Amino acid sequence: MLAYVFWHLPLASVDPGDYEAALVGFHSDLGAEPPPGFETSATYRVSEVAWLNGRRGYEDWCFVTSSAALDTLNLAAVKPERWEVHAAVSRRTDFGHGGLYYHLHGEAKPIAGSRVIWLRRPRGIRYEKSLQAMIDGATGFLSCWRKLMVLGPGDEFAIIGDDTLDITVPAGWQSRVVERTLLGPKRG
Repeated sequence: MLAYVFWHLPLASVDPGDYEAALVGFHSDLGAEPPPGFETSATYRVSEVAWLNGRRGYEDWCFVTSSAALDTLNLAAVKPERWEVHAAVSRRTDFGHGGLYYHLHGEAKPIAGSRVIWLRRPRGIRYEKSLQAMIDGATGFLSCWRKLMVLGPGDEFAIIGDDTLDITVPAGWQSRVVERTLLGPKRG
């Protein structure tokens, strides 16, 4: 399982409620007619993120079965029949950054996760044992992801959990906690 993660900010002149409604509309439309390899998606309001210049913003997670599914996702997101629902978001967006992550541990689609701990390891060390120890000792853990091929501005690892998520971070590792609120789309 891969996740295309997109962090973004609306233009300063845009009403947050309008932006959020457009985001949920886009994700709902995409899920109503999913392209091959697309599993599901979710959009969140997030606390300050370094790669959004330290500002609060939004984070979208699109779960796909493989890197080949990224082609169909990209085409489906901007196809002519979806133009208006995509443009309702894109014309209100100031800037954004995308990243690609692959699933390591836990739930494959952690939609309900309301807290993410982003991690960077010290240079030159293997991560497997340290990461496993963090996960084994965590409270509120749901899922763990690793950045694919250094694609995107986010940190190397994302540990997703509920609002009680807490881990013990080893010396030398860097961490940042991001709180997030699920906006949608609504699940049946």
